[in-house]
Order: sequence, then C-alpha cells, then structure tokens
Amino acid sequence: MKKSILSAAIAATLICACGAPKQVASQTPTAQVGVNPFGETFSMPCEVYDTPEEFAATGVYRGSSYQKGELQLNALENAKQLVYAKYHHAYQGMVSNYSSTIGNNRGNDIATKLQRAGDQVIDAVLNDIQACCVKYGPVMDDGNCECYVAIKVPKSVLANQTAKVINDNLTQEEKDAINFEEFNYRKQMQERMQEYKEQQKK
Repeated sequence: MKKSILSAAIAATLICACGAPKQVASQTPTAQVGVNPFGETFSMPCEVYDTPEEFAATGVYRGSSYQKGELQLNALENAKQLVYAKYHHAYQGMVSNYSSTIGNNRGNDIATKLQRAGDQVIDAVLNDIQACCVKYGPVMDDGNCECYVAIKVPKSVLANQTAKVINDNLTQEEKDAINFEEFNYRKQMQERMQEYKEQQKK
C-alpha cells in the first residue's frame, strides 16, 4: 500500500515537472563590435564642398546612356545653378545693407545696379567655368544612367570682378551716397561669402 502511494506521488511529480513551462534566462542584447550603426552608406561621385575660398557644387543629371555628352552638359548646368543660388544668397544680404543706408527710391535704384552687377559677374564666371570632376553611373535596365559633374568657383574672382563692375557702373554721386570704395567693397564681399560658409556649418 505504501509502495503504491509512493509510486503515485513520484508519477504526479514527474507529470507536473514535464508539463510546467520551461523558464528561459532573459538575454540582454549586447553591442556588436565593429558593426556600422548607420547601415550601408554611400558617397556621391564627384562630391565637393564649399571652403572659405571657393563655392563648390556637384550637379546630377539622369538620361539616356547613348547621350553622354548631353548628360554632361545638363549635369554641369545643374552644378552652375547650385553655385548661383549660394552666391546669390550671400550677395543679396550685402546689397540689402547698402540699400538700407539710403532708404528711398534712390536707394532702390542703387540696389538694383548693385544686384545687376552681381548677376552680370556670376553669369560671366559660370559661363566660362570648367568641370573639375566628371563621372557616370552604371547603365540601368531602362538604358539610362546618371552623370555627375563637380565645379569650384573662387570667391576672390567673384568679389574682384563684382567690385570692378560696380565701380565702372555707378556714378560718383551714387558712390558717395553709399560710401562706395572698390577695395573696401571687394573686402566686404569676401567677408560676406565667408560668413555664408560659416552659417552652412551650423
């Protein structure tokens, strides 16, 4: 009798033990050494950056791989537009400062001349600019590929030529009204474009 009771108790214990859910030790995720936290990353071909001395941009254009010359021209045009936008943003603040010193229609007239001079110079400089890098991407299934063209534009050239054009186009009366002096204007332009670079870092 005692044996049968003991056997029943052992059997019940085994059944409970087998039916009970197994406890799994909690695992804390561990950092994997040498794994890139950002996943796979890529750099743009012909990647260039602004410096205190130069505006830089990489233009991109996608089209037929059979028209590589056309791709390059369009990518170059895209790069020129990017540099133009940077220059215009930096120069516009300078024009506004000069026009505010007069604050009437005459000031607006001078500001218009300053703006035109800046546009004239940047258009001329970009018209003659040469690519410093040209690369093509792989040909896709649709027969298209991407072209990358990088350009660099010296800020000193823009400042020098803009100051000269303004000096040649403003009357002496207009120069006196804004205290224009070619050397100082050139220096202020270079400083303004340097400030643009510093702002881009933030």
